[in-house]
Formats: sequence, structure tokens, C-alpha cells
Amino acid sequence: MEDNKNASKCIKIGVMGDSTVGKTAICNSLMGLEFSPDMLGTIGVDKSDKLVKVKNNEKIKVVLWDTAGVESFRSVVFWHIKNADGVILVFDFCLRESFINLDRWLNEIKENLKVSSIILFGNKADLNETSWVITSEEVNKYVKEKRIPFFKVSAKTGKGLNEGLSYIVNEIYDKKSEETKNNKVIIIDENDIEKKKKKSDCVRNKKNKK
Repeated sequence: MEDNKNASKCIKIGVMGDSTVGKTAICNSLMGLEFSPDMLGTIGVDKSDKLVKVKNNEKIKVVLWDTAGVESFRSVVFWHIKNADGVILVFDFCLRESFINLDRWLNEIKENLKVSSIILFGNKADLNETSWVITSEEVNKYVKEKRIPFFKVSAKTGKGLNEGLSYIVNEIYDKKSEETKNNKVIIIDENDIEKKKKKSDCVRNKKNKK
């Protein structure tokens, strides 16, 4: 894990989707850990973090929540990541059910979280398309309808992962920066307060003299 003491901001991202789609392997790969085909499924939520540079070379601490995909842990998962800024939703090109369930995931995310950005990862892009059970045409049609950014990725080779993470981090960063810009705090100088008080006192004194 990288030293994140110099990070000026923190962005929190939940990695979600059905069980066995490769969420843990994706998180590990993004953390620079070696791929293993024998990874155990996540129980509840696992958290890791790293530094990511955004457009202006500012270092941002990114917290990744690797979440369990089984339904019995769903309420626990959403409670743990209730303050997430964004979600990476994952399906497996070789598991049709994981693609079919994307609508349910999107609905539950929108019902339970207030995230500013959601992107989609299609895992196992390292395999030949002939071994996929979901076609590129199906995915392209889906993401066009849902208007959701999509990345073909591989937890095994790392393909597309950094590009996807960089996209969502920069998108969240831009939205947070815009919110900060639109909510500027007006600071009143103490001297101005004193001047206003003195002026009011003068008015009262004139009235009293009458």
C-alpha cells in the first residue's frame, strides 16, 4: 500500500456486482498485487486504498471497497459504503447471469446510495471473444441505453483497469470541485462589522437627542 499522507482529498468507490465476477481480483490488481485464480469470495466488505493523480497532478487518496455479491450480505454492504462517491459495477463476459443482473444492481445502487458516478467493467477481456457468452453488441446496446461509461477489463492482465479507475476518479473529482466552487463561503471582515455597529450607534444617538 502506498503512503497516502500527502493526499489532499479522499474519493471513496464501491466495487460491486455478482459473486465470482472478479471484484476482489480487480481490486488486488489495482493495488499492484499478483493475480491468483484461487481467490476466496469476499465476506461483507474489504477496504484498500492508493494514491491516484488527477488532471492537475494533485494526489488523491482513493479508497476501494471490495464488496460481497451474495444477496444475504446486501444490506451490510450498502451500510458500509453509504458514503461512497462512486461505484464500479462489474460483470463477467463468461457469466450471462452477471450481465442480466446489472439492472437490479443499478436500481439498488440508486435506491441506497447517493453516488455522483457509476461506471461498468466487463471482466475477462483477456479471453478470446469466442469464449464469451455475452457479445460486444449486447454490451454496447446496453451501455448506450443506460448512458453508463464502459471499460473492457482483465483482472488477470490488468487490461483497462487503470484507465477505468482514472476515468471515475477524475469524474468524481471534477464534480466535487464544481460543488466547492458553487458553495463558496463569504467571509466578512471584522472591520466591516465594527463599522456597521458604529454607524448604527450614531443613528440611535441622533434619535435620542430629538
